[in-house]
Amino acid sequence: MENITGLSVGDKVMIIQMKGATITTTNNSTFGNISSLGNAGKYEFSTICGFLNNTVVLSNHLLNSYDVSMIQVIRVPVYTNAEVTGTLTAQAWDAATGVGGVLAFEVTGTLTLNANIHTDGAGYKGGELLQFPNCSYFTTASAFFYNSTAVLSSNANGALKGEGVNTVTATYSGGKGKQANGGGGGNNHNTGGGGGANYGAGGNGGNYTGTGSFPCLGTNAGVGGTEIGTYGYASGTNKIFLGGGGGSGHANNPEGTPGGDGGGIIYIKAATVVGNGYSITAKGTQGINNDLAPNLLNEARGDGGGGGGAGGVVLLDVATFSGNVTVEANGADGSTVGFQNTCMGPGGGGGGGVIWSAAGLPVNVTTNVAGGISGFVRYLDAYNAPCEGSANGATAGSNGVVQTGFAAPQGTNTISCDILPLDLLKQFTGKRTNQQIQLNWVLANAAQVKKIVVEKKIGNASFQPITEIISPATVNGFFVDEQSYNTATYRLLVYALNGNSQYSHSLFFDAGEQLSFNLYPNPVTDQVTIQLPATGNGKTIVTITDVNGKQLLQQQFFMQQIQSILRLSVSPLPAGIYHLRLQNNGRQYSSKFIKQ
Repeated sequence: MENITGLSVGDKVMIIQMKGATITTTNNSTFGNISSLGNAGKYEFSTICGFLNNTVVLSNHLLNSYDVSMIQVIRVPVYTNAEVTGTLTAQAWDAATGVGGVLAFEVTGTLTLNANIHTDGAGYKGGELLQFPNCSYFTTASAFFYNSTAVLSSNANGALKGEGVNTVTATYSGGKGKQANGGGGGNNHNTGGGGGANYGAGGNGGNYTGTGSFPCLGTNAGVGGTEIGTYGYASGTNKIFLGGGGGSGHANNPEGTPGGDGGGIIYIKAATVVGNGYSITAKGTQGINNDLAPNLLNEARGDGGGGGGAGGVVLLDVATFSGNVTVEANGADGSTVGFQNTCMGPGGGGGGGVIWSAAGLPVNVTTNVAGGISGFVRYLDAYNAPCEGSANGATAGSNGVVQTGFAAPQGTNTISCDILPLDLLKQFTGKRTNQQIQLNWVLANAAQVKKIVVEKKIGNASFQPITEIISPATVNGFFVDEQSYNTATYRLLVYALNGNSQYSHSLFFDAGEQLSFNLYPNPVTDQVTIQLPATGNGKTIVTITDVNGKQLLQQQFFMQQIQSILRLSVSPLPAGIYHLRLQNNGRQYSSKFIKQ
């Protein structure tokens, strides 16, 4: 995975593939038909067994095969009882990062709603609004796709399509053809975008009609997204999908509207849901043009209207509902148009989504999976368009479905987590400041760790525990040994939740105040000469260790005031780098040498 932040051992997770369909790209009415769904829409639940670097290890074998680059692994928190006190929603889907669009949680007891839950507009994105040149530049207005990188040029005049279950490419992103369950964009001039689809198909966008000799009449409106209900939502083909985005309306002024975003996915498992009159919704939304007047953000003025986003999915594994609750996955209406004496193209309605429950829903649960209605040409006293009040060719989205029989898919072939190799510790470092030694470490995942034991040894003595950190709260940790004048070696013993343990590498530190002395030759072959300072008389202990702190040789000398030279044979040592330390008159002297 790219990022395992927020995931811990024992977490329940949802694995879901958001994309992967293949579409027909022929430049005719078949454009956007789904030729293969691939692994798009597959999903299942599991539990995290452990981690190997950034790889998540699950507690059971997966039911499905997936395209790894297109999946999300979503944490599913499990509560005993839970109360929704503020609006609860999901991060919106982002095709660039491949993340978002899903809200999933479980409650073993009672879920009480004192606010709404929604993923409205968190699904596939509607087509972005672009501004085209005046109609005298338009050619080839009947094409089903245009390359969006050239979409504003004289021969490319199709507004952007809404997003669907296929991967969007610039080559095919503009024009009236649908894009799987994403609605097509309006072609010239000022035609409406098609609605997005889910279980229900998206509606077609409306045409531009006018009077007199105006040359830019547009009859190539966006095609509604294709319904994908037959590709999933059944026990045998248990796949679910985000609502498709609506296509953008065509605009040569900054007065059209983009396509609306589709609804996201909600999964709730609970023993009881207390509704209190609140709602659980995954609705499609209308496109918003922030350059329009505040009360007209979703209504096109002198340009084409965007198609509505399709409804998403609400999955309910709930034993009992108490009180009233509304559950919706309906498509959004197409954008209304007006404010001209000619007739702009309204947007098509978004298709309805899915409400899928484990059992039949009681009468106190109100549901809505209707397709959105088409936009229309507004009645305005200041204008007298001949088509006022009509859809001008735009159509509504088809309805979705409310059905029973939902069962969360999860593999039953389990894996023993005890066989996993440990990878608890990512980094262990330290530094000495005078008599203090500070140790720092970074864990792979703090929630996977039961405790950390810091161990220390002096010289050739055994390691001894000096402190414990129980249930570390963060991946970053440290410990300061305040009084460490002598040479010392440190290591960590990290215990996992499953009872296994892992040692870190060892860190060796020289004694506190380290003074220098002359040592030659360096590199040395057989014998090293040590020249002490003038005050170096008395008892002197010479110790040689390897780079890991292991003591290899130690000798004791008694120096006279007139004596300042020691010679020491190192011929038994293998070639390598060594530390030579002297203790003399309460002072520590340290140097390194190379044995050839």
